[in-house]
Amino acid sequence: MGIFDKITGKEAKAKAEAAAEEAKAKAEKAAAEVKEAAAKAREEAFNKKNEAVKAVQQEKVAVEKAAEEAKAAADLKIAEAKKAANEKFKLAVDGDFGPKSIKAVQHILGCEEDGICGTETIKAIQKLVGADADGVWGTQTSKALQKFLGVTVDGVAGPETFKAFQKWANKELGF
Repeated sequence: MGIFDKITGKEAKAKAEAAAEEAKAKAEKAAAEVKEAAAKAREEAFNKKNEAVKAVQQEKVAVEKAAEEAKAAADLKIAEAKKAANEKFKLAVDGDFGPKSIKAVQHILGCEEDGICGTETIKAIQKLVGADADGVWGTQTSKALQKFLGVTVDGVAGPETFKAFQKWANKELGF
């Protein structure tokens, strides 16, 4: 630049413009760095949040699994206790519906356990199988029992019906 440029201020203007451009470039670079740092911070925060959510979910699954295992263990203990308590009612599946079979059914149905198939026991069986609960064992009760047990429905409760009834009783007792 010559003297004329110095006098007219072109040199100063050029230096000022150059300085302004340099300052602008530095500001843009700083802004880009701030943006990049902010983006990195958001990504880190997002990742930490995801890790926390994942940890909570894993803990929830672990708690649910432990609860299921505890319930299964408790259910098993209850079944074993029920089976032990019901051992005296376990039936031979022979089709003979005598006092032992009647007592087992009475126990299951919550009747007095006297081994006699009286009105109370018959009514309880009738309620169980969906027959009219009149306390009288007749063809309709036999048919309803046979239907309930899934055996031949002929209205005559004989050995086939009572074997099925004994199997049902054993299953209800946990055997």
